[in-house]
Amino acid sequence: MKTNRKKLKYLALALCFTAFQATAAFSQNPPPAPPPPVNPTRAVEPRPPVKVYVPRRPEKPAPGETSEKSIAVNNKVNVQLCVLEGNLKINGWDRNEVRVFINDGSRIGFNVIEKKAGSPVWIEVTGNESARNQPKQASECLSGEDIEIDVPRNASVNVKGQEAKTSIDSVRKAVVKIGGGDISARNVAEGVEAATYEGDVAVENSSGAFNLESASGNILAFEVSPSEIGDVFKAKTASGTIALQGIEHRQTEVNSISGSISFNGEFLSGASYNFGTSNGAITLAIPLDSSCKITASYGFGIFNSDIPLRNVHKNEPSRVRNLSALMGDGAATLNLTTNSGAIRIRSKKQSE
Repeated sequence: MKTNRKKLKYLALALCFTAFQATAAFSQNPPPAPPPPVNPTRAVEPRPPVKVYVPRRPEKPAPGETSEKSIAVNNKVNVQLCVLEGNLKINGWDRNEVRVFINDGSRIGFNVIEKKAGSPVWIEVTGNESARNQPKQASECLSGEDIEIDVPRNASVNVKGQEAKTSIDSVRKAVVKIGGGDISARNVAEGVEAATYEGDVAVENSSGAFNLESASGNILAFEVSPSEIGDVFKAKTASGTIALQGIEHRQTEVNSISGSISFNGEFLSGASYNFGTSNGAITLAIPLDSSCKITASYGFGIFNSDIPLRNVHKNEPSRVRNLSALMGDGAATLNLTTNSGAIRIRSKKQSE
């Protein structure tokens, strides 16, 4: 009985000590004071809105238009134009009229530069009021998915452009200078001048003087001839192949830096042929009875002829190998130069 009383006494003392510690802790760390009451008469200043940056979507260019326009001209009109981009086709027809059709591109304008007897003899085709929001300085150039131009057959055309695949057919004369794109011309009566930085150049069934250039493309000429005495054929490329067939010019100059040259045809009496490449082969396929004087320089390459040669003189031990010889009576002059390629002359029957 005494033992239970002692336990109760000790329990009461423990409870009193615990309550004393809780009271001391509350006095040292009082709870935070409640916020002061809001004064309803005082205006609350609104917080500035948070600005969230939303990227703006680029505006889509206005869709191109399909348009067509024509103008009456002299049958020997000179037509000039500039092309920003597109597939360009120029065709000759039997009307004294220039017609322009553009699909999905700029609008069409004509600028008459010169007249004769009231008829335009020199005009410029422009892309005025461009539907593609082109800058003002560029609006004079045409642009579109397809650009088709019909001109008189006796017309001459002068084309400048940036990126255009150009095809010209049945005109008197053609001059094309573009930054990139293939150029093809056929049935041109009085000469072709074509230059492209990146693309191929092809000419066929045409006559006149030719000056064909490509920086990184191939050049093909098929069945071309002079329209006047003294017309020259020139072809030049930096890294492409030059293939010639049926060249009837008496003065031919062909050069490539790192491409091959092939010639298939006949040598004309009194003609001069100059073929040169720095790093490529030169292959000639000519008739067995061909007649020419040959001068060849082939550096580290080789020289081989399937057609018999006369009066052959070689200088092979030197660093630059040289050869001179006669084929037939030597009626034409043939100069061949390559630094590290092969020179091969083959009979036309063997190459066919």
